[in-house]
Amino acid sequence: MYTFLKDKILDERNREIMMDWEIPIMEEHAKIVTENGGDILEIGFGMGICSNFIQQANINSHTIIEINDEIFEKLLEWAKDKPNVIPIKGDWFNSIPDKKYNGIMHDTWEDKNYHNFISTAKNYLRPKGIITYYNPDPKHIIEYNSKHIDGKLTLTKINVNPPTKTMKHKYFNRKDYYCIKIVVD
Repeated sequence: MYTFLKDKILDERNREIMMDWEIPIMEEHAKIVTENGGDILEIGFGMGICSNFIQQANINSHTIIEINDEIFEKLLEWAKDKPNVIPIKGDWFNSIPDKKYNGIMHDTWEDKNYHNFISTAKNYLRPKGIITYYNPDPKHIIEYNSKHIDGKLTLTKINVNPPTKTMKHKYFNRKDYYCIKIVVD
């Protein structure tokens, strides 16, 4: 069972899985993924932070895939007054509709298929489609790993302030975050 607090979500072991200090990160990811407008696929709903920012953009549709039952219920409630939102319950790896998107955003917790994300996402993008995803790695690791990516990579640095002294699970402990943007031909 997850615990939903005002400023964070805790998993069954009371580890933080998403916190409100991530707001500037999610805002930048939403800005990136919606650059082309059109149809957006978001994998992982979490606290709905990125989803709220995506909804502020000029888009046609917003498909959101969520695997966790409790978070999916929050997604359904959130989506009630948003006619362009298509909620899908399931593991993204097996649940992406047979459709092409203008942008895909990925932010999941303990995702067993994470390593398949970029190669799979490319199959669901329109030409010049954008991929962005939550990535806790520092810039040099992102740049090193990106040598295997077939597309144009851009990194945007964001200064952040995670409350590492009070976090039980220090899933992010730096003051800089690099938002990834991959434009796939």
